[in-house]
Amino acid sequence: MMPLLTGCGGGETGSDPSITVAPGSAGATASLAWSPVADPSVIAYFVHYGRQSPGQSGSCSYESSVHADSPSATITNLDPNTLYYFTVSAYNGLESACSNEVSTVTPPAPV
Repeated sequence: MMPLLTGCGGGETGSDPSITVAPGSAGATASLAWSPVADPSVIAYFVHYGRQSPGQSGSCSYESSVHADSPSATITNLDPNTLYYFTVSAYNGLESACSNEVSTVTPPAPV
């Protein structure tokens, strides 16, 4: 049986994602990076994001998610001047609980 993962935001297993945002011609872009989970069975990560927070620590209930093979991801085509919430989970055949949530407001659309 595979060990259960404790999530990327669980302190010793990784770090909360950090985020930078930039305006773009087709919407804003958010770049996230986090420390990898030390568990060698982790093969991928999922970045969960959306305009609504589930309001529960460890929850992965967001509007959208993307797969990442490494401990970083870039999310494109985000609405400008909008508050987004992001969280990350690790995957080794089973998905971990999600990390602590980070949020940011995307830049306004270029004029």
